[in-house]
Formats: sequence, structure tokens, C-alpha cells
Amino acid sequence: MLLPSSGDLAFLGPPEFAGVELAVKEINENGGVNGSQATSIRADSGDGTPNIAPSETDKLLSGGADVVIGAASSSVSLSVIDKITQAGVAQISPANTSTAFDTYADSGLYFRTAPSDVLQGQVMASTLIEDGKQSVAILARQDSYGEALAENVRSFYEEAGGSVVSYQLYSPEAANYNAEVQAIAAEDPDAIILISFDETKKIVPALIQAGLGQGE
Repeated sequence: MLLPSSGDLAFLGPPEFAGVELAVKEINENGGVNGSQATSIRADSGDGTPNIAPSETDKLLSGGADVVIGAASSSVSLSVIDKITQAGVAQISPANTSTAFDTYADSGLYFRTAPSDVLQGQVMASTLIEDGKQSVAILARQDSYGEALAENVRSFYEEAGGSVVSYQLYSPEAANYNAEVQAIAAEDPDAIILISFDETKKIVPALIQAGLGQGE
């Protein structure tokens, strides 16, 4: 298991670890794998800052892992996918959505149980159009997840006749997001698309303080 027990996605770790442990339990209750009991090893994927996933992956591979479950973050998975698949080991993510994986040269060893951002972006765009939102601002984290989803939302939304009046990519490590929020406020969009992780806790209060969002 290469899943987050630290970093911005640490809140996802407990249920993801539990899901893998449940799968192992059910496999073993049904005879194991080729007559042997399945076992699991835990490793922390982190969130890429600092980039601990490669060394944690080495721990899993040296421990004899046949399958690596993870990572949760698309950018973290991209930092280790070559290391895993080139070792002849399968990788399965429960959360990666980046379009970077759609045609990745993985020797047929990478899998994910979450849909690509192509689908996610299309659904988000169609929801906005159906809700009558003619102009939107996009505020997304600058990484493989945020950029891919933001691009797909923009593409499908504009194809449907909507207008993206502000397109902002931000650093997840920024001390504040005042500049991005003010740029959005100046355009007065019908809706704001926020693609973020834990930094949402800083961004949403800033949006509200700028007079944006619900409650008007």
C-alpha cells in the first residue's frame, strides 16, 4: 500500500488503507492466492512535498510486493509509476484521475478505479450549463491533477457555449491566495470552479471575504 498517511491527502489514508486490508481479508477467507495467504505492507505516499514516495516505493519493491495499491495523488503516482512498472509490478490507484495516465506507457501494468478527468470535466461543465451559469472562473492547483481537470472543464464548458472569464493556477504551497481571488472578483463570474485539496480551507474564506460565493 502506497497511500497517504501524511500531507494534504492524509485524511483519505485511513479509509483507503482499510479498503485494502478488507480486500486482503476477503481474499484469504476465500483460499488466498494460489494456496498462499495474501499479506500487505504499508508505506506513506505523502503528497509530493517533500517527495517521499520514491523511497517508500523502494521499500515496497524490496519487500517483494506483487502489487502496489496507490498512490492517491496523480502527481505522486507519476513520480513512481516508472519505478513500479519497470520492476514488473502492477500498480492500482483508487484515486488517480489525471489524463496523463490515459495513454501512459505502462507495459499494461497500471490500473485505476477512478475515471479520467475527461469524464469528470465533461460532467462538471454540463452541470454548470444546465444550472444556467454563462460565465465562470476557474481556480485550480498547479499540478498534474489540477491542471488536467481545469483544462478539461474549460474545454467542455466553452464547447457548450459558456465563457471562462478567469483562469487561475496557483501554487499549493502559497502563503495566501489573495491575488488570485481579487483577479476573479474583478470579473464577477456566475460561478467559481475550485479544484483544490486541503488549501480549500484558506481559499474559501478568502472568496467569501471578497464577496464571492453563496449568500448574496
